[in-house]
Amino acid sequence: MPTDPVAAWKHLLYTRAARRPEELALAAHSLYGGPPPWTTQEDAGQLDFLDFFVIEWVDAEGWTEVEHAVREDVLPQEALRWPREARSALWVVDGWEGDNVLLRDVRTESEVAVTAPGAQADLVRRTVIRARVVPVGDTLRFSGEPDVYDAMGVIARQDLLRQWLEGPEPALIEHLAALRAGFLRQREERDAWIRHFGSDELVFPNAKDMENRLAPFVSYLNNEHRFPSLGGLTRAEAFRTDKGADPTIMQLALGPTLTGPGRPGVIYDAVEGIHFLPSYGELLAHLRDEEAHPDVVRMYLDDPGITRLPFRRAGVTRALARLLVRPEDEPLDQLLAPYKAASGRASPSVLPGLED
Repeated sequence: MPTDPVAAWKHLLYTRAARRPEELALAAHSLYGGPPPWTTQEDAGQLDFLDFFVIEWVDAEGWTEVEHAVREDVLPQEALRWPREARSALWVVDGWEGDNVLLRDVRTESEVAVTAPGAQADLVRRTVIRARVVPVGDTLRFSGEPDVYDAMGVIARQDLLRQWLEGPEPALIEHLAALRAGFLRQREERDAWIRHFGSDELVFPNAKDMENRLAPFVSYLNNEHRFPSLGGLTRAEAFRTDKGADPTIMQLALGPTLTGPGRPGVIYDAVEGIHFLPSYGELLAHLRDEEAHPDVVRMYLDDPGITRLPFRRAGVTRALARLLVRPEDEPLDQLLAPYKAASGRASPSVLPGLED
């Protein structure tokens, strides 16, 4: 076990990652378009891939391996900075200040200083590298060994950048960064929802009651709830800090799908995010053998915009099986297979923010 704390954290994360072969295979296919390119366990590319997997890859539940480890108290909260602040890019070396190599992003021209003692001989001025940098305390460090190219002029750097951008890595990195940010927002917003309503699932007696109860929540979400990702600010405070102006007062109005007859509902699921559901009370009542609403069940089955989530929340399948003329002990996923695609990897689903 390494004695350096950061190296020890990575050793632990690599060990955890090895227990997720299917997820590793999916991440490798997404990054390389097929099986991983290394041939031996000593290949440096494998360590770079493991760094990518534990820091940047987002699994089916919306978490990175670092976040899983922090949630399980295996790593300290400080480690959360890695997935949130890591930057993978092509960099050009502009020089050195002591043990800090001065890098400039070839694509964006943004500059960073990375602590890399002993690397002066390899990273001379104008050298181009492909590297991931992560925060460690009040410094930035390389995550793994950078891929080092020759010293290049502007034209050669731009040609290398073009080749890199045409490959799968940059688009995947941007996609994963957006996923991480979206799932973080979803989790914090769901926490606010549960704090306000006391549950992640609600059924309202009618659309007007739903609208009346959601309006105060929107105000609470923007003006009272303090978000860790915003440094403890409310969304309104963060908006004022960023824009230098007061946000526009938001008025909540339900769409026509939710204002029809029936008892609408909302589920703010931990993975699938927020779902607004028409006549959700009727669906639950039918599936739980409390009332008869076959037309509502059929509507839910036929609507491609509704996932399997509300059926899973009902918790029973007998009434659905009878409606579909199937054995009452048939599993839910088999009952829904002709109507609903199997759940894929979820994307974040959140409420509009002040900036929207």
